[in-house]
Amino acid sequence: MIFIAILAALIVPYLLGSIPSGYLLVKYTKGIDVRTVGSGNIGATNVQRVLGMKGFLWVLFFDALKGYISVVAINAVFGAKYPGVVMIAAASAVLGHTFTIFLNFKGGKGIATSLGVFLALAPLSVVTDLVVFSITFYFFRYISLGSILCSFLLPIFIFIYGEGGFYNLVLLLAASLAVFIIYKHKANIKRLIEGTESRLEFKAAPGKEEKK
Repeated sequence: MIFIAILAALIVPYLLGSIPSGYLLVKYTKGIDVRTVGSGNIGATNVQRVLGMKGFLWVLFFDALKGYISVVAINAVFGAKYPGVVMIAAASAVLGHTFTIFLNFKGGKGIATSLGVFLALAPLSVVTDLVVFSITFYFFRYISLGSILCSFLLPIFIFIYGEGGFYNLVLLLAASLAVFIIYKHKANIKRLIEGTESRLEFKAAPGKEEKK
């Protein structure tokens, strides 16, 4: 049974996480491959360059939902007997998003999917993290800076709150994903240091005129 649980936790969340919502949304609405735009990333920030803030929010929602469903579903089926497989499912969903099988194993940076994962595992820590992100974004307008900072702080918040049904495992997962996500942002870190990182501004999708 443990073999089936591990296999399910590896495959199902990975495939769910692999659904490239940003790529699909831009392709369906604009007929554009979002990988040819801006940073070439399929995440919400790059989608915003094509579809505006509405596109950003939709992709953020769907990418987070992938992580949330992955954790909740595997926990419901196997969590009571094998709590460790829930952590496998969480990691697998994030890896599915960042190395999606549907786009030659090139995907996003894992922020939104990690958000969904920890919303299921440690909601209070995530809410606190979102407050920090909102303050950081308000003053600096850098999505990457807020993402890096919140990735670093999430394990600390989980430790402070003692949150998560599988406390030590949740903390270990948060710390591991923090290292992974910060590494995925290495190019952003370089641009932040050089002062060349792009700020995210609230605007309509390109080509749309604001109503007066």
